[in-house]
Amino acid sequence: MLNAVIATKHKKAPLIAPALKPLGYNVVTTSLFDTDTLGMFTNEVQRDCSAQIAALIKAQQACELTGEQYGLGSEGSFGGGPYPGLMNWDEEVICFYDKRTDIAIYGHAGGPFSPSSLTINSETNVESITVACQRFKEQHWILDDTQTLFKGLSFEGLVALFKEKVPKAGIITPDLRAMYSGQRQAIIRLAAEDLARRLASKCPQCQCANFVAKQLTKGLPCELCNMPTQQVKSTTSLCDSCGYNHIEANEKHVADATYCQFCNP
Repeated sequence: MLNAVIATKHKKAPLIAPALKPLGYNVVTTSLFDTDTLGMFTNEVQRDCSAQIAALIKAQQACELTGEQYGLGSEGSFGGGPYPGLMNWDEEVICFYDKRTDIAIYGHAGGPFSPSSLTINSETNVESITVACQRFKEQHWILDDTQTLFKGLSFEGLVALFKEKVPKAGIITPDLRAMYSGQRQAIIRLAAEDLARRLASKCPQCQCANFVAKQLTKGLPCELCNMPTQQVKSTTSLCDSCGYNHIEANEKHVADATYCQFCNP
C-alpha cells in the first residue's frame, strides 16, 4: 500500500480512505499543517483563495511536511449550486497531489445542504430550536450569543446551553466542520469516489491518470425536426499529460422532442 497523507483537523481520512483503498492507497492524517490558516467556516479566518487552490495547498503541505510522495487536500464551499437563493448547496473538492511529478488531480461532488441558521431574539425558545434543529440528527451546531462562540454542540448540548444562557440575541448556525456535519460527510465521500474514478482512468497512450470526459459537445438532433438540441452529442476524454484525446458519441442518435427548443419551446 502507498501512503496518501491528508492534512486535516476535521477527521476526513475515514471519509476518503474507502474509495482509495482499492487503488492501493492508505490514507493517513497529518496535523503538521494548520488548515485553519486557509480559512474557517466560522469566519474567524477568511479564505482568500478558491476551494481548489486551498485543497491543492493542503495536499502540497502534506507532502512537504511529511516527506511523502502523495498528498491529499479537501475543501468545501457553501452557496451557489443549481438553485441559488432557493437551496443551500455544498460543493466539495478533494485534491490528490503527486510531489514527484507535480501533478494534481481533483475529485468533485456537490449536493443540497438542508440545515439552516436560526436568528435568536426575545421570542426564541426551546420549542423553536427543536423545530429548526432536531431533525438533523448528525448535525452539530454553533451558538453565538454575541459575546461567545460555542462550537461543536450536539442538539442536546445546544438545548442545554440555551437553557443555561437564555440569550436574547445572537444566532444558531450549523457547525460546518466535516466531523460535525453528516450531510457534508456524505458529499465528501462522493467526491472521494469521483477522485478514485479519475485515478483509475488511465490514458491508453501514456498511462497517466485522469483520462476522463472533460469536454461535452451538445447538439444532439431532435427526433422530430432534426434541429440541434442542448442534449450531449459526444464527449471527449482528454489526457492532461500527453494530449491524447478520444471522442465518444452518444449512444442515442436523436434527442427526445421534450428537450427541443423548437418542438417544445
